This record gives sequence, C-alpha cells and structure tokens, in this order.
Amino acid sequence: MTVDTAAGPKRVLKFSAAAVTIRDLKMAVPVGPQIQHIDGAPRSTSTLRGDHITMYVESLTGTLSGVEGIPLPPALRLHLTPDTVPEWLYDTVGKLGLKLQLDLDDADIDQAGQTGGELVIPGIHGYGTPR
Repeated sequence: MTVDTAAGPKRVLKFSAAAVTIRDLKMAVPVGPQIQHIDGAPRSTSTLRGDHITMYVESLTGTLSGVEGIPLPPALRLHLTPDTVPEWLYDTVGKLGLKLQLDLDDADIDQAGQTGGELVIPGIHGYGTPR
C-alpha cells in the first residue's frame, strides 16, 4: 500500500497491534539540517498501548524470537519491505488473510507513520545532531 507523507508518497507495509513493547528505545527523525533523537533510559522498556495501533512501515528488520507467543531460538533474521516479504510469510499471512503474532529482537524500523496508541518512554531524553 502507499501512504502520503511530508516527503511524498511512500510504499509501506501495514501492521496492526494491540500493544508494542520496545526495549532500549532509540528514535531519529531528520528535521532540516539536523537529526532529532529521542532515547529512552538505558535498559528501559517503552510501551505503546491503546486501541487500534496501526504502524505504516517502510522497512522492518529483526531476529524472529517467537511466533504466536511460542519462543524460538534466535536463528532467523527477517528483513521486510513492501517488495521483499519472504514467500513463506506471505503464503502464511498475506494470501490467507491471517493475523500472526511475531516477536522480533534487535529490530530496526523505518516507519512512515502511525495511528493510535499512547507511547510511554521512561527516562526520555531528546537531542539534535547534524545530518
């Protein structure tokens, strides 16, 4: 799917969640000549909770650590974009229209937008750096 952003239209994957848990949150957004950073306290857990959380993601990379709440050994590294969803995952979720809970560790997300939810960041710290 495509969403409109301030930088123009972007192709994205759409994820829905009832809750998102983020350990060691680090966010960065280019703003003019700087990159604005928001970090949580070291070793803290940030949470995104609320009804109808929807994330529009340009890319998502992480180590698969669980499926449907069942822990897995950290052996499979996923890289998802609108053009690179692995065939096994698309066949399981996309073609059948199923919802699947995936747990990812060491994840990096390039997010184009989000709706819903309340983000709580313990020990929030903001700063800017040059691009």
